[in-house]
Amino acid sequence: MLNQNIVIDPAFEGPPASAHGGYACGLLAPYLPPDAEITLRKPVRLGVTLRLKRGDGGLRLHDGFAVVAEAGTTTLVNRAPRPPTVAEASSAAEAFPGRASSAFARCVVCGTGRTDADAFRVFPGPLPGRDLMAAVWRPNGSALAGDTIKPEYVWAALDCPAGWAAMWFGPRSGVAVLGRMAAWVPGPIAAYDTHILVGWLEGGSGRKLHAGSALYSPSGTLQAFSCQTWITLTKEPR
Repeated sequence: MLNQNIVIDPAFEGPPASAHGGYACGLLAPYLPPDAEITLRKPVRLGVTLRLKRGDGGLRLHDGFAVVAEAGTTTLVNRAPRPPTVAEASSAAEAFPGRASSAFARCVVCGTGRTDADAFRVFPGPLPGRDLMAAVWRPNGSALAGDTIKPEYVWAALDCPAGWAAMWFGPRSGVAVLGRMAAWVPGPIAAYDTHILVGWLEGGSGRKLHAGSALYSPSGTLQAFSCQTWITLTKEPR
């Protein structure tokens, strides 16, 4: 029976003082089939011992007596669009809406305040003529396991493009945080010098915004995709 301790390094921050949602989800994904779905019940704390347990048909991540995440499987539909080129994605990133000001400046993936070795520096910007956010990603040494990308890094990279698409194309009533993430990661993802990421809005209801994202090789081969639910906050996290 699975009973695993997990400690998330403070370097992998997302919302202020909390773990990056996609990265946290990705730590659970290796214990699930390729079509995995994780619901974040509470902010996941950094630098503390969390306990991953199997039960009730899935996995649960505990912080003391509190369940902070629940994981299971789902069936995903591939809605990944035709990818932009590396040059188009790089150009779109120049218009990243969080470049001037962002509640997530310390986010390990999209934080403009991060220049350390762990930072992904993925800055999704609107792609002209298409309802997509696009960015490039250059995985660094810590993201790699030989010539492939570690799964938790793939999940993390898929997170922010969808979140920025939700906030950019959805009702702009405030910032949003990840509530649920399902991803199709078919196996080890081949690492290249540069990858293409896109995010898009799929709809919304009330404070919930539904979005998707996809990861491509530099030649445009689909490597992974996700479906996410983001929750609009009534006030910015601090």
